[in-house]
Amino acid sequence: MKLKYKVKSENLCANCASKIEEALVKEDSIDKARLSFMTEKLKLEVNDNADIDQITKLINQIADKIEPGTSFIAI
Repeated sequence: MKLKYKVKSENLCANCASKIEEALVKEDSIDKARLSFMTEKLKLEVNDNADIDQITKLINQIADKIEPGTSFIAI
């Protein structure tokens, strides 16, 4: 299943985007992650049985640890 998110961050840079991507793909329920700081969009491929609400909560927790104040909104 594919999911898309809009990024809300004032300080997201290419380095932080890369770190967030790396952390996301380490999660069992996430197969692929592509975060573009230029377009401020995150595209995920997740397991078909993944809970979308849990995925959203997880990516927000990971992003906030790496770049405080960064959040994602499903689009």
